[in-house]
Amino acid sequence: MEFNALPSRPSSLSPSAAGATHGVLPVLSRQAQDAGLPGLDRHLLDLQLLLHEQLAEVEAAIQGTHGTTLAQRAGHHLLSAGGKRLRPLCTLLASRLGPDADEPQARTRVRDLAVAVELVHAATLLHDDVVDLADTRRTQPTARVLHGNEVSIFAGDWLLVEALRRICATGVDGLVPLALATIEQMIFAEVEQSQRARSLAHDRAGYFRVIDGKTAALFRWAMRAGARAGHTDTATEEALVGFGGALGLAFQLTDDALDFDGDAQKTGKPLLADLAEGKVTLPLILLLDANPEYLCDIELLHAAGLDAEVRSSDAWQAAQRRVLAGLQTTGAIAEARRVAARYAEDAAAALRDLPGHAPERAALVAVAETLAARTS
Repeated sequence: MEFNALPSRPSSLSPSAAGATHGVLPVLSRQAQDAGLPGLDRHLLDLQLLLHEQLAEVEAAIQGTHGTTLAQRAGHHLLSAGGKRLRPLCTLLASRLGPDADEPQARTRVRDLAVAVELVHAATLLHDDVVDLADTRRTQPTARVLHGNEVSIFAGDWLLVEALRRICATGVDGLVPLALATIEQMIFAEVEQSQRARSLAHDRAGYFRVIDGKTAALFRWAMRAGARAGHTDTATEEALVGFGGALGLAFQLTDDALDFDGDAQKTGKPLLADLAEGKVTLPLILLLDANPEYLCDIELLHAAGLDAEVRSSDAWQAAQRRVLAGLQTTGAIAEARRVAARYAEDAAAALRDLPGHAPERAALVAVAETLAARTS
């Protein structure tokens, strides 16, 4: 991949200012280094410098999302814990493929849409923490631990309202009904995931339907929002939406693989945490395709949940060893990562025929490649 079009460091941006940038780009740069992707780490840092001001504006607006009610304070608690801000980054990059990216009013619209997409994402995390009975998120106590399940749910609801309010205020044509349709799709996917967990469903079609709805759908909207705010043409907008969908799938597939081969200290959750919640993801689906007898071990691991005492038992430990060994010997994790890499390639292919050689297009491809190869 060629990144020669990326600009050099702006002379007005000091190294100390660049280091203040929050979010996904420094993380991706380190992960590109860890994954042995030559050159991507440097180019991702170049992109960090290119977007420094816009990313800082988005972060300031996110941190400014607060209020005096308990629901608002609970929502702000999660936002203040940080995060990669990957979805806002996608919105910013998509807008820069349009002719009006640097026009002041367009820049304000893009900022508000980038904030809105992060608020929607944060709302789903608040709801997820209640469903999953999670005690920590981003190394901090969850809102449900601090304030109770009800407040956490209402905080998520408030973030959705605030997101829709911001989208509406931008006046960008068609984005409100599209946001509503996206949120609806995410809700239906989460409900289906919950139902599948009850029976440890392990069919591929259902799995991909869930991850498309719960993850890829919001990436698609993030790309479309940026495209419309930057006034890209229709063909570019549709290409960016296609990119977003493939990127979302690559991201979720890799995240699911990390449940089995990730570093718990880096991912922030123990191995097999998703399985404890009943999520039978692609590595396990591939394992069961190769040998259905592993279902007994999978059922045992799921039944224990995250109970520390049970997970320390000899029976649980033995089942974990068998499943992890089976995932390695059958090549299930490696195959799941290859599927993620293919979706990253699909994301890149969606942008291939766009006119020009914008550095932002190359940057989007770099983000897709790095996300699919990450190890934490």
